Amino acid sequence: MADATDSKSVGGNPMRVRLSPRASALMLFIPPVYAQLATAQQPSLRGTVVNAESGAPLGFSIVSLRPNAGRQFTDSAGIFAFAGVAGRYVLSVRQIGYTPLDTQIVVRGDSTTRVRVALRHLAIELPPVTVAGSQCINPGRPDSSDPALLAVFDQLEENARRFELLVDSYPFRYELEISERTVNQRGDSGRPFVRKLEFSSNDAHPYAVGSVVEPGYRPWDARQLVIETGNLAYFNNASFVDNHCFRLAGRDTIAGATLVRIDFEPSRGILSADLAGAAFLDSLTYELRFIETALTHPERTELDHVRTMTARTRFKQIARGVPLQDSLSAVTTYRNRRGAHVETQRTVGVRFRRQPPPP
Repeated sequence: MADATDSKSVGGNPMRVRLSPRASALMLFIPPVYAQLATAQQPSLRGTVVNAESGAPLGFSIVSLRPNAGRQFTDSAGIFAFAGVAGRYVLSVRQIGYTPLDTQIVVRGDSTTRVRVALRHLAIELPPVTVAGSQCINPGRPDSSDPALLAVFDQLEENARRFELLVDSYPFRYELEISERTVNQRGDSGRPFVRKLEFSSNDAHPYAVGSVVEPGYRPWDARQLVIETGNLAYFNNASFVDNHCFRLAGRDTIAGATLVRIDFEPSRGILSADLAGAAFLDSLTYELRFIETALTHPERTELDHVRTMTARTRFKQIARGVPLQDSLSAVTTYRNRRGAHVETQRTVGVRFRRQPPPP
């Protein structure tokens, strides 16, 4: 139902994931609707994203106009606008915890087209927790044969996409307080060595096969080896996805919170050290809460004296529905000596370079 004579609504039909042949491409097509003439200097598309159940605006939704018209966050009132566009497009709208929507739209060259997009909360039927694993012989993005896994994986990717758009739209700097200590076999700890390092949100270090253990890079010490513990961007990195298997383990609990767990492991064909682990999403909002990782095959690196390295990263919101590392704890054990090396990281300051994102 249109809100006004020059508006239209899209979305609104409830859909459960198990009924969808491909949860990552839930598409609701509507016939092209041509907006009535409006007074405007140039053709444009304007719209609002709302909750289909309540009508409340969904601020900080991601709206993309394909091909080649860009993407943006909605403002706090759920409003978006694309200026200087005309022709046929696919309007793509994403909000964490909501069923994604893709729809065809036509923007006339002599008017402003207005739309109202209604998104429904995502409903995923989760399996019971399973712990049995298998060798990864068919890596890559999950397909429609397991719609629940595909839907949760899409939400994991959405967390990464939201962070990437935040970095593009609202660049920032942040500081890590890093503490390192040695724990002996009795559990006694030596005095910690504490330091602080400053990073930019653009300090990207993308995943590549064989690069999980490598020489230090800025701002890390170039004389030391750096062990990647996995970060949010990995889950929207084509190389990481193509070389790992993903499995929906169901609901799990960390620190008293019920979370949705998706496990991952490297392909059996990867001969270098890599990462296996799990990502944990909020069971209601599907926001990323934790990543746990373990280093595979450290003996195939210069760290051949390392027995194990495990890490847990906790995330907090830096903006609405956008996660940032809050803290990390990593434990390394060794083949030839008892005890362990414990490193903790804590994000102690975030400074946006221009203006902060809307509340």
